[in-house]
Amino acid sequence: MAHEQILIVEEQRAVAGALKLRLRGLGYDVSAIAKDGFEAIEKAGELKPDLILMDIRLGEGIDGIETAQRIRARHDIPVIYISSHVDLKLLERARSTRPAGFINKPFTTKDLLSAIDLALHRDHPPRPNEVLTGAGEDASARPKDGIITADSDGRIGFVNNSAEYLIGWQRRQVVGRPLADLLKTLYDLPLEQAAALVARVMQDAVEERLTRPQNGRFGQGEPCTDTLSPLYDAQGQVYGVAMKLTATERGSHKIEHNAPDRALHKALDAVAHGILTIGADLRVRQMNRSARETLSRNRGIELRNDLLTLNDRQLDQRFRELVQAAVTMAQRGDERASGAMFVRSPASREHVELVVAPVPCLGCGEADAQILLYLFDTSSPRQVSFDVLTGLYGLTHTEAKLVQFMTNGMTLDEAGEELEISVNTARTHLKHIFHKTGINRQTELLHRIESGPASLLVSFEGSHLAEPTTRR
Repeated sequence: MAHEQILIVEEQRAVAGALKLRLRGLGYDVSAIAKDGFEAIEKAGELKPDLILMDIRLGEGIDGIETAQRIRARHDIPVIYISSHVDLKLLERARSTRPAGFINKPFTTKDLLSAIDLALHRDHPPRPNEVLTGAGEDASARPKDGIITADSDGRIGFVNNSAEYLIGWQRRQVVGRPLADLLKTLYDLPLEQAAALVARVMQDAVEERLTRPQNGRFGQGEPCTDTLSPLYDAQGQVYGVAMKLTATERGSHKIEHNAPDRALHKALDAVAHGILTIGADLRVRQMNRSARETLSRNRGIELRNDLLTLNDRQLDQRFRELVQAAVTMAQRGDERASGAMFVRSPASREHVELVVAPVPCLGCGEADAQILLYLFDTSSPRQVSFDVLTGLYGLTHTEAKLVQFMTNGMTLDEAGEELEISVNTARTHLKHIFHKTGINRQTELLHRIESGPASLLVSFEGSHLAEPTTRR
């Protein structure tokens, strides 16, 4: 169905086999199963899968985290960790490898689908005017297909981001509703015929194809062929239906970019802070990778059908006021930020500082105005690039980790303890760091790292900053 290739890394054969059946039932292709880290490294290089499901604990030899580190050093393949229990040190190590996600055992099919969908789509959300660039990928990359699943009663339980865009409804509007209702609307079918289609797929374990016209929301062009497929559990029994909505390149939305454009967007993807451009209507036009990752974590900010909204009504109103002020400033050529505000995720302690700034365009109309949004993650540990520390400054693995820990607020003694080295050894490493960076004071070192090339300098317009930033 989805045709993405997944590599399973799991030492227990029975567990790996059950997971393979589960993935195939969801429409994914399992390219191979690796029983240990060394085999996983070999198969990753040979098969180049789209995703790796990695058990953190692999018994003897290297564990899943070290395996992921070695694979990511050679290949840009997203990794989802699977674990039953992870202590804090192991979790910190896992996070340092920048995984695409975590799944805790035991997990449901919905957990699996959600994690895989986020991992495969996080760098290429299906937004028509967004530049779809990433490491080693072309700006005209093909949009991802939409996936919707329904349970044994035929009611929708999962909708991925691509499907939301393609059907024109938000996830919360369709989850729990009969899939037949959606088929009736999308394909102009009688309700009885739509219900019979869903029942036939589940009862007869057959695949059904449906033709969706490309008009209105879907643009003009050739009709799309979508698919209804049975979902199988680990025992091979049908327990639901999966629907694949084919996403096609729509000529009116395709944007060609020359080499300088691609280089600029690649550079923005390397920036540690989130950067977005929106219009006066709050519709997102472009965003970098960090912004996509922040929006995927912080549920206080929602991106639905390209429109940016804040879940809290008062904050959303304040956000709209800042955007409108920025539009006015843009029209008069002012480039100072109109203000900033904190947005808290309702599901976690995470706070994101959202800064609104105009793009000056003297005399332009409101419809042509562009607004810059900066997203600063203020509650998570500062993400200092390990690659920059080792590649630009030539630090060793231990030296780079020492700098990362200190940048996140640890003292030298605490960082040494975290790395399980003595205080004297930590001080020796610090001397080597000073020599390699050309800096001879710890405070100056941390300031240089925190305000390096990726930092953003934003000036604010008078009193617009004070009021919204006090709200947490």
